[in-house]
Amino acid sequence: MAEMDSFQHRLQELENNPDLRVMRSTNNDLPLVDQHLEQYIVYTDFHFDQRKEKTNSIFVYTPWMNLDSQGRIRTDFQNQLLFDYDGWQKQIHIAVLETLGAASKLAFFDYQNHGLAQLSLAALIKLARRLEIKKIDASLSSFDGGDDFQRIIYLYQKAGFTVVQQDLTKGLATFEYELD
Repeated sequence: MAEMDSFQHRLQELENNPDLRVMRSTNNDLPLVDQHLEQYIVYTDFHFDQRKEKTNSIFVYTPWMNLDSQGRIRTDFQNQLLFDYDGWQKQIHIAVLETLGAASKLAFFDYQNHGLAQLSLAALIKLARRLEIKKIDASLSSFDGGDDFQRIIYLYQKAGFTVVQQDLTKGLATFEYELD
């Protein structure tokens, strides 16, 4: 019951905040089904305006494993996809795609395969289509790579990105998503 209350509370906060916009919401009685989150909110701070260049984020919040012993929300979101929008070139660059780490027992780069990063990538692609973006690109640095290099490549490929180049020895990769 506390999870449901925190979900409704967070949804109401987001809907009342003029700086944020809910992109997708699912409120299933079972928050986790087959290892995929079924109770979440995807929201953004991106606004359609006259600015042709800006940096924004897409966030994913779920109450699952995100409440303290008193039923209070620990974090406002568990996943953040930071992106640079270039309306002049009709491009988006993913600057950072991350989720909170092990200290909060929440997924980090979707390590636990709960779908947080997939939700934010799908929302970004949907937003890009609305903005008539031609290309989304992203990079994987040596900091992001390491042991999880293949997992992160898989995540981008699952969302429909193409691996443009990769260097397993250095842990570097670049990705592109072409839109029609």
